[in-house]
Amino acid sequence: MLYLSLALGGALPICLPSEPRLTPSNPTAAPAASQERPNVILILMDDIGRDKVGLYGLGSAPPPTPNLDALAERGVIFDRAWSYQACSPTRAALLTGRHADRTGIGNIIRPDDGAITPLQLSEHIIPEDLPGYHSTVVGKWHLGDVDSPLDHPLQHGFDASVGWSGANDYFDWFENANGRLTPKSGYFPASMGGYAHRAADRGQQPFFLYYCPRLSHSPYHRPPSSLHSYTGQVTAPPIQHAAMVEALDTIIGRVLSGVDYSNTYVFAISDNGSPGITVGWPFEPGRVKGSLYEGGVNVPMIVAGPGIPAGTRCDELVQVTDLFATIRELCGFGPPSQAAEDSVSFAPLLFDPAGPAIRSSLFVHRFPHPGQAGPNTRAIRTRRWKLIENVYNGNCEMYDLDVDPFERTDLLVSQAGAATDALKARLLAMMPDLP
Repeated sequence: MLYLSLALGGALPICLPSEPRLTPSNPTAAPAASQERPNVILILMDDIGRDKVGLYGLGSAPPPTPNLDALAERGVIFDRAWSYQACSPTRAALLTGRHADRTGIGNIIRPDDGAITPLQLSEHIIPEDLPGYHSTVVGKWHLGDVDSPLDHPLQHGFDASVGWSGANDYFDWFENANGRLTPKSGYFPASMGGYAHRAADRGQQPFFLYYCPRLSHSPYHRPPSSLHSYTGQVTAPPIQHAAMVEALDTIIGRVLSGVDYSNTYVFAISDNGSPGITVGWPFEPGRVKGSLYEGGVNVPMIVAGPGIPAGTRCDELVQVTDLFATIRELCGFGPPSQAAEDSVSFAPLLFDPAGPAIRSSLFVHRFPHPGQAGPNTRAIRTRRWKLIENVYNGNCEMYDLDVDPFERTDLLVSQAGAATDALKARLLAMMPDLP
């Protein structure tokens, strides 16, 4: 039985249904003693760009995030970590170690768009590749579609799952515990934080906790006052979003309050940049969440755990697909046992943030679901150069990120000529040819 408390500090427990245990995909790789394997907590924040985390020094008025700051003091901050431009493709790429072109999820999965595009059960995901680990997903899944079963995460290999189903409401919702629906009221993120805290404090080890708080996704609102410091009229979306970010930080602090960092790796990363309605200078509304500009795909990422030097930064290129191979290596299993073709372990950079690069480029492809209209754009970047291509018509934009990190000056316009054309051709040739 898995017992998870209903809310942070709450006294009322529920007993979730018995969960199937994982069958090791490679029995010979199973640990001789489970205590020798580290625990892993992977926090996937929602709609929080680098502008909302003061450690990055980019936003005009970032909210207080003392717990993310404390996590960074224990570990390493990444400055060039790419996700996808939106929720579902990031989640699919993270769990599978495969680009959207392979999973088929290049945009947000919507239950009302007429396209049925869940993450297929044939996809091999992280918890299936951690033999001997107990795996729990808490919070937002967003990889099922209108006809997906309520226990979709369990069918994908998680041992336990708790989240919500139905309307996107923060205060009245249906809890989905291992596929069992129960109407609930109260602040959803606090309840999910309670589950995550309990899962991170479980006696059975080793464990993999995939914690996906819905904060700070719309609908924008004022969270309970105990979770943030904003006072007065918290009614405008930018202020509401800031209060939601601070509320998440408070909850993360409670979730991690009992973590033993000598045997637990903690990853905190966002699924995409901040929404346009919430950003201020130097970010622009059309160049954040939903776009392939840096404000949409270059996201905050912090990692702490055993052996990671405290208070360090890394400016090497890493991608959300790389979490799969990295977690496998940290857990002592070596490279992924199957699939995860686009995952490169950045474990060496965790222990030596100034060490050699693991990647020469990053790639993202945004495309509509089959039969749907919408943007079809690809982006590739090296440490310095970035190219964004409109796949429909071949039009491109190119930027020098060393001198123009907010992509204001398109070199193909400002410096048109043979040299920029040659660089464009080189970057286009670097775009991976994926199925």
